[in-house]
Amino acid sequence: MTPTEIIPLLIVVLLLLSASGAEPDTMSVVFDGNQTLDGAGENSAVVVGGGSVTVPANASVSAPLFVVGGDLRVDGEVEAVRVLAGNLTVADGASVTGQLEVVGGRATVATGANVASRSDLVGQLQDQSPTRSPAGFLFQVLSLALVAGLVARRNPTLLANVGDSVTNHALVSGVVGAIAGLALLVLFVYMAFTLVLIPLSVVGLAAEFGVVVYSYVVYGYLIGRALPIERVDVASAAGAGLFVVALEALGAVPLAGVLGQGLLVAVGFGAVLITYFGLREFEPAEIPG
Repeated sequence: MTPTEIIPLLIVVLLLLSASGAEPDTMSVVFDGNQTLDGAGENSAVVVGGGSVTVPANASVSAPLFVVGGDLRVDGEVEAVRVLAGNLTVADGASVTGQLEVVGGRATVATGANVASRSDLVGQLQDQSPTRSPAGFLFQVLSLALVAGLVARRNPTLLANVGDSVTNHALVSGVVGAIAGLALLVLFVYMAFTLVLIPLSVVGLAAEFGVVVYSYVVYGYLIGRALPIERVDVASAAGAGLFVVALEALGAVPLAGVLGQGLLVAVGFGAVLITYFGLREFEPAEIPG
């Protein structure tokens, strides 16, 4: 799952948590690993963002569960589950005593399972993310192409400054992007643990999403310069579309593809930051000999 998919989903889940009445200071977030959920109070919430979480057969969980990535398997009893992405499995003999809401991802319910109420807000999807449908992917390509074309037409110098850091200072950009991107993502998610900071957390995640999109536009600009198209705005738009397609294809390669995606995002993210969003060229500090 790319940053342009997971960050909006995190924003959505924070808004849902805010509206659900769950106590933010008791909320838990699972990003990776294999964990067992033996039980949680009704005022807490569990967010499955990655990894694998299992509710065993002898457990009863009254906390609201949110699946935005990874896998959740229910062998016991849970009260409410919302699936935005990722995978949910409700096994034989398991039960959902309240509402099961499926927005995206996969929800597999065994014939021997008991679900009190189920709603499918956008139709049962067969992919892990709502944005992976053909229409959603096409929307991503066209939207990014439009943004790239508009920015390149109005102020191509911004893209040129960031692009220079991507091509000539990739190591510095990558280190800054990896550290800042991960640190900010964790910070904004855990800021939501304090109810008063949820709005700030949502704004922060939206801003981080904007930086990622900006970096994609820069890659589109760089690809566009290599295309036989004279107009910089048209070339950037075409390059941005090609970049999204290439990034999606890269993600289909096991392990190496995911690492490649992460590297590209980190370098682009860092290049945007060290050039102050393209307002000036990055000049590395000189170390006295």
